[in-house]
Amino acid sequence: MTNVKNKGLLILGFCLALIFTACNKGGKTGLLIPDDAAMVLHVDLASLSSKLTWAEIKQTTWFTEALNQTTDSLGKQLLNDPETSGLDPKGSLVVFLKRTGSNGYVAFEGKLKDAAKFSKVIEEGGKGNIKIEKDGEYSFVKSPDNDNAVVYFNDKLFVAIIDASGMSKGFPGNRSSFGGSAEKYPLDSLKVLAKNTFQLKGSKLLDSDKRFADLVADKADMHFWVNSGNLYNGLAGGIMSMMKFNALLDGAITAGKADFDNGKITANVKNFYGKEMTDLLKKNSGSNITDETISHLPDQDVLAAFSMSYAPSYIKDLIKLLGFDGIANAGLAQLGITIDDFTKANGGTQSFALTDVTVTGKPAAVTLDNGETIPYEKDDTKFNFVFGSSVGDKSSFQKLIDAFRKTIDKEMPVKDSALERIKSKLTDKWFALGGSDAEVDGFLSGGKKPAYAQPFTGHNMGGYVNLQKIFNTVIANSKKDSTYKKNLEVSANFWKTITMHSDIKGGEAFSKVEINLADNQTNALKQLNQYIDKMYQARPKKEVIDVEEMAPIVDSAAVAAPPTSVH
Repeated sequence: MTNVKNKGLLILGFCLALIFTACNKGGKTGLLIPDDAAMVLHVDLASLSSKLTWAEIKQTTWFTEALNQTTDSLGKQLLNDPETSGLDPKGSLVVFLKRTGSNGYVAFEGKLKDAAKFSKVIEEGGKGNIKIEKDGEYSFVKSPDNDNAVVYFNDKLFVAIIDASGMSKGFPGNRSSFGGSAEKYPLDSLKVLAKNTFQLKGSKLLDSDKRFADLVADKADMHFWVNSGNLYNGLAGGIMSMMKFNALLDGAITAGKADFDNGKITANVKNFYGKEMTDLLKKNSGSNITDETISHLPDQDVLAAFSMSYAPSYIKDLIKLLGFDGIANAGLAQLGITIDDFTKANGGTQSFALTDVTVTGKPAAVTLDNGETIPYEKDDTKFNFVFGSSVGDKSSFQKLIDAFRKTIDKEMPVKDSALERIKSKLTDKWFALGGSDAEVDGFLSGGKKPAYAQPFTGHNMGGYVNLQKIFNTVIANSKKDSTYKKNLEVSANFWKTITMHSDIKGGEAFSKVEINLADNQTNALKQLNQYIDKMYQARPKKEVIDVEEMAPIVDSAAVAAPPTSVH
């Protein structure tokens, strides 16, 4: 078991070494990526290494322990100096995913500085189980345990192809989720895919698309590209297959970049759409959030808040575009309302704020089959929040409220205490609901100037999350052990806030997300390196370090990276 765990640490370290040393070349942008790639990640390693060096990574506790536990001489050599792998330390790393029906594969590309060293590392690392073979002008190796991966390389470049067939199983409603299975790429197909990647040129390259070429030309630490049509098309089953779902997918591209700056991580995202969705967004462009809109939000700092402004007709037109209007109206008719009632009632502006969460214990009991009653303490969670929606037509809005209440009474004959605590009021201009009458009245009165919401104004959507307050709130409510709380304290001292906004212009969506750190003077990448190490150190000490247990630490680091807004 110890050897397995040592190998895990070696793999983790070597993967990081790849990220900090690989580079590739080809096409206008120097990137060999097929024009129909579903997902692409491009990392500017020269930029990242200028912000966080391998020497700094080597100073962390987890790295030191990994190095000390590695008994293999080659492993120690690579961890100490990744350049001995033969990879070129200057340039960028590209990873892309391509789908073909229910099959798919992932590719990694990098530039070689010394192909002889690269070959030596492969052979020594394989300990006699890996053989380098020739295929025309290329050298290649296959996975020693199975035929699900190959690595092709020449004097300048390597391309690794990994089978990812059966990926459709992860999509809800897809038929293959229920017993079906995609055929894996045979070894010969993987070899062809690798060689074809080397030979991509002209219109077969993704950078023949000006949008991708412009994205990469806009320098950043990382670039990402998602072609939703190529990623999801054909995977939706069940009720989705009855809808015109391709209207959302066709031509849908998400192109973005991310930078690690002093005290913050910033992502800028642009969404492109097909003709039908573009026309719909142009028709329903909506209005901007105003000072009056945010004046209804709480004045005090909150855990989270958002505001959005859109054309009320957008939802109706979207449902119609998807071919779902018949089913939607049939369902709403059972409640005595229609889509038109919703459109008429809706004023097109909504705001929400979560101000606090408290957890208190209250006596409860469970009765066993033998009649014995066992008492215990049940957590009673209370959310202090307020939500408001602008009103287009008061009588139509009241109709929606009555239909909702009727449904709740029918579906939940036994009253839920949490629902009973929610208060609501309807005026000519706003409908508000919250955890108390005071919160509802405060929203309706308006006239406030919350500092956290000032950046919302002038945009179609704005959002704010106070990560530091959230972690401190969880600490205050937590009944778990000291190790768990220590991790929360480390996070509370590291993260600060998230701010975001989105706009729709000319049928395209533009979004910006900024993750702010408590230390606003030091580069975010250096801080992340130290944060992960502190989280690692806060874990209980064991005789053997299991690399798989690093996953929750990395996952917690990603808590402040929300999905970018996609319209």
